[in-house]
Amino acid sequence: MDQVISAPDEEWVTYIAKMLLLGSQISQDVTGQEMDGSMEDLVRLQAVVDSGQVPIENTQELQSLGVVFGKVFVNEIPDYDWWVVEDEYGKDACVRFKETSLLIYPLTMLSKRMEDGEKFNISELFHGLRQDLERIKNENYSNAQQG
Repeated sequence: MDQVISAPDEEWVTYIAKMLLLGSQISQDVTGQEMDGSMEDLVRLQAVVDSGQVPIENTQELQSLGVVFGKVFVNEIPDYDWWVVEDEYGKDACVRFKETSLLIYPLTMLSKRMEDGEKFNISELFHGLRQDLERIKNENYSNAQQG
């Protein structure tokens, strides 16, 4: 099956919103602060990850932190938004540059690292991702930038 990318329908918008609320609740429980979609969420995410209070077996909670990461990305970097990709493995939320094939998958970006026991800096991950995508965008999607 070829990859099909579509705008999120009401069910997916609701799913993303619920995951944001869950991530915010986890932050409230761990740090005493809710998530707000700002760059400060990266600091809160780091505190949550470093606390070790999110069990790596709890995929939904781990992925909710990735949704918060994605929300900051969409809020801070122009021309990226939430989309849904469907392939032979099923459907998943992603963040997409304009209407191109340039996609990132924030739901699993943090969870996979946490499940692997990797120590990582969320702010460095964010800024490195931003730089990498900017380079890829400039090399491969220059026509999309005019749009």
